[in-house]
Amino acid sequence: MSRLSERSKALATARSTYNRAKAWLAIDLLDSDSDDGDSGSDDSVDSDVPAPLLAFLLARNAYNSILGCRYVAKRTCRKSQLKIFENDLHVEPDGMQWMNARDFKKKYRMSRDTLDIITEMIEGHDVFKRGKAGPSQLPVKHQLMVFLEFVGGEGKSNDTQRSTFQISGGVCEKSRKRVVKALVSMRDQYIVWPDEQERKEIAARLEKAFTFPHCVGLMDGTLVELAITPQCDDSADYHGRKYGYSLTIGIINDDKRKIRARLSGFPGSTHDNRVWRNMDQYQQPEKFFGPTEYLLCDTAFNPSNHCVPAYKQLRGYLMDEEEEHFNTALGPPRVITEHTMGIWKGRFPWLRKIRMVITNKKKSLRRILMYIDATIVLHNILMELGDEPGEDWDCDADMSDIDDEDRIPEEKVLDLPVPPGAEKDTRREQLKNLMREKFVRKHNYRTRDKYLM
Repeated sequence: MSRLSERSKALATARSTYNRAKAWLAIDLLDSDSDDGDSGSDDSVDSDVPAPLLAFLLARNAYNSILGCRYVAKRTCRKSQLKIFENDLHVEPDGMQWMNARDFKKKYRMSRDTLDIITEMIEGHDVFKRGKAGPSQLPVKHQLMVFLEFVGGEGKSNDTQRSTFQISGGVCEKSRKRVVKALVSMRDQYIVWPDEQERKEIAARLEKAFTFPHCVGLMDGTLVELAITPQCDDSADYHGRKYGYSLTIGIINDDKRKIRARLSGFPGSTHDNRVWRNMDQYQQPEKFFGPTEYLLCDTAFNPSNHCVPAYKQLRGYLMDEEEEHFNTALGPPRVITEHTMGIWKGRFPWLRKIRMVITNKKKSLRRILMYIDATIVLHNILMELGDEPGEDWDCDADMSDIDDEDRIPEEKVLDLPVPPGAEKDTRREQLKNLMREKFVRKHNYRTRDKYLM
């Protein structure tokens, strides 16, 4: 059961008193009209204010006073004597540090110099401007440090950050919210599809390194686990193939490991190819690709003029020798995509297990997506600045096989007979993979709403 704040209790009491005073005043006015009708006109005026009217005015003023204030009583804010931010940032004239460069990067996921640069990028945003009332904000750099410490680990919360920084949990949450808003405002600047000239440069580098001509990017899908069971009508759809509950994100990156396009927010049960079909690059290819340009990807995607996946190892069948040779050649460039996601998730472990709940309110999912976009903006900025990931970060946990059978859409194979000697559940496995790709539940599985194919 949720706990009422002191303001809510005081407001409820004042509202009740106001309503009673208003009713008393209405009854008194009716009685006065009745008395005037019985006694005729009376020119005498009572100089005293009637008690019902006085009670009404006092109750109304009290109610409006509480309604217009955020807090019932003036707060006394306790300030910690420990200066966590100052100590972490401090460097002595002789170069000595309270926190060395390695530990600083482990806690805040970037170097001190990079922290200064990003602070300069966001400190001019309106969200950091103080309003006419209320306490002053933390310095922008300190708010950024709160956000980085939060996304730089798994299981962070207002309580853990309160203990870490010796500030209130509310200040931590508001600081993160401001930083996210400032970073997301830079999406159009740092999550940018390459123009024609830049695509030619990317294609030249990829051809020189891996022999594939006219390739302008690499694509894959990834899952981010949800630590809390979604509290929404379609919660069953968030059951993924890998985690209990998750979100599916489509990623397109270049050879320098910058994320050039992304589409997030799909439930974990959504196949990578379905996410791709909802991306702008698929729906309006003429705006993003030249006639000969394409993306390389794994077997989870269906081939097209601008999407070149690896050949599928159909369940129960041998792969053609030339197809296997092509897949071998595709392996090294594809590692770039896996490495990109590994660096992204390794720098921001919050992405490995998101401790935010999805409800029927759209803002709950929107909040998660804004955090995801904020980490992508930071990832691209850090790639541009050359801020390398830490040596002890886990940046390889997102690797997957190029021909992972659980990610291959089974369309063509269903037109073929099951080969002799295959396992008895081969056909069922083929159909299971097809349903993952084609079958979409419109609403909660407990309802009787129509299903879509």
